[in-house]
Amino acid sequence: MAMEEGLRQGADYLEIDIQLTKDSIPVVYHDVRLEKRTALTGYVHEHTLEELQAAVPGLCTLAEAMEWGCSHDAYFGLELKTVPLRMQAVNLKLVELMLPVIKQSGMSGQVFLFGQDYQVLSRVKQLSPGTETGLIVPFVPEDPVALMRSMDALVYLSYVYNMTPEIIRRLKENGYYVSGAILREEQWEQAAMELGVTMFESDEPGRVIKKWR
Repeated sequence: MAMEEGLRQGADYLEIDIQLTKDSIPVVYHDVRLEKRTALTGYVHEHTLEELQAAVPGLCTLAEAMEWGCSHDAYFGLELKTVPLRMQAVNLKLVELMLPVIKQSGMSGQVFLFGQDYQVLSRVKQLSPGTETGLIVPFVPEDPVALMRSMDALVYLSYVYNMTPEIIRRLKENGYYVSGAILREEQWEQAAMELGVTMFESDEPGRVIKKWR
């Protein structure tokens, strides 16, 4: 299992993508559209859990992932996978179903939910003010700190090339975590380290830890 391998390599937290099935089950699945890796077509929310599990061997539900995380003392970044506006109604329903699952698993203090639809993230805070959230920020805001404060978010996620030492310094001084998001090339890993990000994601956590810690 990829999650087990991530912990084995020393990852501080695991990033997984959450989507909703047609029969209202939050599941762990990366791609927004299914035809990229399966014989199915369309979106995850257009298919039942049974259909998805038949097409995706090893597909697990959020409940299963959280139960595993609790037993392994794991921390998670849960991305609310979306096509903004097209999937907003689905994701508003998703967060209403996700939050009880996280709470019942005992994982409330070991996750943060993040994404690019800020209206959905605002709904998370309305339903569960204590749940931490992160903003995917694919642009350079006029005032990053004001943006984070307005959303009551904890983690600022952006492309490394959209950040400067000053932006990162201000965010960190105000108590926010700064993520360089997913980095797959050493040049960007080095840039992230030089900028002073708090964290970033990698498909090879063991190599990154060995090289940069």
